[in-house]
Amino acid sequence: MGSWVKKLAATFACFSSFSAAEPAFAEFKVCNQSVGVYNVSVGAEIGQRFSTEGWWVMPANSCIIPIKEELDQLKLRYVYVYAETVTGESVFQGNWDMCVDTKRFRIEKTEAEPWNCWVRGFKAVKFLEVDTNQAKSWTLFVRPGKN
Repeated sequence: MGSWVKKLAATFACFSSFSAAEPAFAEFKVCNQSVGVYNVSVGAEIGQRFSTEGWWVMPANSCIIPIKEELDQLKLRYVYVYAETVTGESVFQGNWDMCVDTKRFRIEKTEAEPWNCWVRGFKAVKFLEVDTNQAKSWTLFVRPGKN
């Protein structure tokens, strides 16, 4: 066996051991399986407070991780997602009215309060409800024409 083959084999063994040692993460991840770029916002209820937060820019064929904690520890069975194209068109057919802003934001409300988006100076949009089935982690895929 030539010396370059031995070096290549050693290099491959080194890289494969690094990739095998990566820990598994618990999180809520959104992955873009299209050639488009999307702006993403998420909503969730923790305790008696509900909030929406955004924006994460999600380039083509990439993923974002808006929630890095274990979903079951946060008691997050439902996570709400709104994504739009760079021209402002909604990606999902959502059913839940919540607020977003035009710049980076975090909007909170208590369970008993209405959203009142327009009164508060925000835009009302339809979020998609994602049932995570109380899993530790969840990945939502954005696919062209299948949302």
